[in-house]
Amino acid sequence: MKAPIRVVLFILIGCGCVVRPMPIPVLVATPTPTVAAPSDNVLTQTTLLAERGECSEQSFYSAALGEQMSFSLYLPPGYLDETDRRYPTVYLLSGGGGNYKEWVEYGICPQMDQLVLSDQLQPMIVVMPSGNDNPAVGTGSYWFNHALPPASDGKRWGDYIWEDMVTDIDSKYRTLPQRASRAIGGLSAGGQGALTHALTHPEVFSVVGAHSPSFRRADGSIAEFGDQTYYDQYDPIWLVNNTQTWRQLAIWMDDGDSDTQWGSAILDFHVLLTSLDIPHDWHIYPGAHAPAYWMANLPQYLQWYSSKLTGQ
Repeated sequence: MKAPIRVVLFILIGCGCVVRPMPIPVLVATPTPTVAAPSDNVLTQTTLLAERGECSEQSFYSAALGEQMSFSLYLPPGYLDETDRRYPTVYLLSGGGGNYKEWVEYGICPQMDQLVLSDQLQPMIVVMPSGNDNPAVGTGSYWFNHALPPASDGKRWGDYIWEDMVTDIDSKYRTLPQRASRAIGGLSAGGQGALTHALTHPEVFSVVGAHSPSFRRADGSIAEFGDQTYYDQYDPIWLVNNTQTWRQLAIWMDDGDSDTQWGSAILDFHVLLTSLDIPHDWHIYPGAHAPAYWMANLPQYLQWYSSKLTGQ
């Protein structure tokens, strides 16, 4: 019997099985399941959101505009797993020539992932709405309610953001639905629009970031602005001179040192805020009024928003 036993042991060792001490049990061949190594191409949604955030395109119906409006949405890492957690929200507006994909194209999603996962900022939801690419086409929104006909089209682009969109986002996602946890920001025309929204609705937004903001006024060149009397209610320059809503806000403003498009107007607004003793974070960085500038400074923007917002 020894020879057969040695043969059996040789076969078992060769197949990688474990040989236990005597007594020798009855052997039953059981196949070992093979588990495929995970790859980025086969991650489940839950795994994806645990390890990275998620960027997606969504839409909702705006009663103010009477249209289905597209937007880009970023959900932070862990959103699906931590189902009891709620998050602060940042609304980022595009520039005059951009659309709801602009901030995504500038790399906001991987930047958020990197900063959140390295504990450089708190997890936040980021919402990037349509404003210049509406289904009905036409002029850009400039992010405020346009002058009424016959002067303009009367489209309520302002109400669409602060009322319709904020309400929809708070109803569908796990936000912290309070002003202390809600920011609005934007670049160029979106920066001007962000200032308008925060200064007119501080009960909705407590934090505002204006990144190379334009400062268009009702000079007759854009019909949607109406006359200056109409536009005063949305004009950041008029609002800081004639209201006290800025007292409820954390304000950031930055510009490139070679911004020849809006640099003078941006500097003038900074000087105005300073002369009125209005606290604000003011930064000049290298660069022009161009995508490369906003891409380069995106981490600073995100970290500032995070530092000002109340999280869970």
